[in-house]
Amino acid sequence: MDTRVQDGAEALLEGCPMAEVSRPAGQWTVAEVGAWLAARSGTRELAELAQEHAVSGRVLLRLTEGTLRRMGVAPWSRRRELLRELLRLRLQQELEELLSIVGGEHPP
Repeated sequence: MDTRVQDGAEALLEGCPMAEVSRPAGQWTVAEVGAWLAARSGTRELAELAQEHAVSGRVLLRLTEGTLRRMGVAPWSRRRELLRELLRLRLQQELEELLSIVGGEHPP
């Protein structure tokens, strides 16, 4: 990979609030998911829903608009904002994975 592209991708991660997390979101516990949701929403309501529905990191990354609606996340604008945050998280995880492969940190 062109070092300019790699440096640019790493710079993008520097500003990400979750860039300092030591393990991938897919491995988060229900409590970690709750903390992430509370940090995004500013309330404990989403964290409590995550706890109630046992949303682990693996489940979090697979949530859809329909799933959020069935969980009771309302209104629509709140679901949409959460889905945007989830997309950012997924993209961040993918970028970190690609950078680790390019950087040689990924086991063969």
